[in-house]
Amino acid sequence: MLLTTILLAISTSIDSLGIGITYGIKNTLISFKGKLVIFFVSFLITLISLYFGSIIKTILPWYISDYLGSFIFIIIGILIFIGALKEDKKCVNENTKIFGITTKIIKDATSSDLDNSNKIDSKEALFLSIALSIDSICVGIGTGVIDINNYVFPILIGFFQIFFLSIGTFLGKKIYKYLNIPNNIWSIISGILLIFLGVLKILF
Repeated sequence: MLLTTILLAISTSIDSLGIGITYGIKNTLISFKGKLVIFFVSFLITLISLYFGSIIKTILPWYISDYLGSFIFIIIGILIFIGALKEDKKCVNENTKIFGITTKIIKDATSSDLDNSNKIDSKEALFLSIALSIDSICVGIGTGVIDINNYVFPILIGFFQIFFLSIGTFLGKKIYKYLNIPNNIWSIISGILLIFLGVLKILF
C-alpha cells in the first residue's frame, strides 16, 4: 500500500521535472522560501482534496468508491497523456493573460518568473505551486476515495514537487543541452503511470 502511495505521488509530481529542466536551461533559480511555499501549498491542496475524497467514500458503497477512485486515476492519466501529446503543437504567448496570472502559469508553468529576474521568489512560487497542484486535486480526490495512506500522500506530493524541480534545474544546467529529450516526455510518463496504477487497482 505504501509503494502504491509513493508511485502515485511520483506520477502526480514528475512533470515538475520538465519544468525544473527548463528553469535550469534558463538559469532560473527557486529561492529557499519559494520551495517552502511550493511544499506547503502542494501539501495543503492535496490534503483538502483527500478530505473531499473521503467524504465521497462515506456516501458511496465501498465497491463503487474503490472503482471510482481507480477510474479517476485512469481518466486524469489519459487527459495528461493527451495534453502532453498536444504540447508540441501549441505555442504559448507569454504576453497573453486569459484569466490572470495563475491561468497563464497553468498554460506554461515556466512563465512563473513574472519579473524576469531569473529567480522564483515566494510570491511567484505561490502561483507556480497552484499551477503544479491542479493534477493533485483530482488525484487527491481519487486517493481519498480509495483510502490510500491519506496522511502520507500530501507530504510525499510536497516532497516530490520540490525534489523533481530541484533535480530538473540541476539537469537543465548540466546535461540537458547535450540530450535530445522532448519537453513533454515527463507529462507523458506521468499520464502513463496514473493509467497503470488505476488499472492495477481495478485488477487487484
